[in-house]
Amino acid sequence: MLWAKVLWSLVVFWHSLAFAAGCVNVFLSYRALFAGNRNPAWSEVIRSAEWQLWLSGFAIVGSGMVISGWQSYLVNPKLWTKSLLVVVWLLTTLVIRYVAVDRLRAGQRQWMLWAGSVSTACWLYGAYLGVAKTLANGAAPFVALAGGFLITIFGCLSVTFWLEHRYVVSNKITCRFNLSERERKHEK
Repeated sequence: MLWAKVLWSLVVFWHSLAFAAGCVNVFLSYRALFAGNRNPAWSEVIRSAEWQLWLSGFAIVGSGMVISGWQSYLVNPKLWTKSLLVVVWLLTTLVIRYVAVDRLRAGQRQWMLWAGSVSTACWLYGAYLGVAKTLANGAAPFVALAGGFLITIFGCLSVTFWLEHRYVVSNKITCRFNLSERERKHEK
């Protein structure tokens, strides 16, 4: 079983690297909503990191079931909270890609602010759950863990709309949404 534990630790390392790359670029993209100067490369890094997180996440669950046994692994409330978080993250990613970006280009910021806030909450709470090893295996119930996720979402929404009020409404600063050459060609 040593090989399974070594494999699991390598997959967790892969997951951590993907998270680090994605999280930095998510933060920079979020900041660009209020400070402008969006770099199109951030979207590519985030997209790549998302794929790496999906693949490594499934590998973590698979190797965890091999190490612990699938019955004991699947009753972990922390796993189900992560599953809830991943579903919400997927939905916000789809909203950002297929609705919010187009609306933002048209000058309507609300969709991006809402979806970006919830997505940021997913990244933050996902990081917390990743390091909260002591909460695994029923140490904290699903309701408490999901409640923490909900509080994180409300916190991110509060910060976002505070920043929106402070930087956009009060100071009349507008966000420049720069398109890459590839995005301009795609629009035509």
